[in-house]
Amino acid sequence: MDNRMKWISAKIRTGWILLVTGALVVGLGRFVEHQYSHLPYNLRIITGLGLLLTGIGIGYLVRYWAALKDEQSAKRLTVEERDERTVLVRARAGNRAYWVSAVLVYTGLMWSSFAANGGLPDLSGDVLWYFLAAGVVIPFGVYSASILVDQQNS
Repeated sequence: MDNRMKWISAKIRTGWILLVTGALVVGLGRFVEHQYSHLPYNLRIITGLGLLLTGIGIGYLVRYWAALKDEQSAKRLTVEERDERTVLVRARAGNRAYWVSAVLVYTGLMWSSFAANGGLPDLSGDVLWYFLAAGVVIPFGVYSASILVDQQNS
């Protein structure tokens, strides 16, 4: 087995580990939801984490499974993922997304600080949820758009 196939096998193994871990966390989350439903916490977050891990694991398996069987596909995939230009594009996109995330967190902290002094309304309930959701979705959008723009420009 050459280096390329070892790399792809490691990615598939990672996919299986994430898939199994995710399934176990989903099961644990469902158990905790039913056993401790009297607690004032939203315990569905555990199940949500398990679903996220399961989805990432399935993504790994789908992406790398076909490459394990076909040498040409394996070669294309390894060149694609290890290409210096692709690595640079992802790093630049990640840097942009980080700064957008940092600005959003700073804005939230300043809002919270001014709200404590009575200068702004308090972030709570649905407004807080939407702000936190934006803190996840906007940097991801910036990351995705940066990758697309940088790939087209170079």
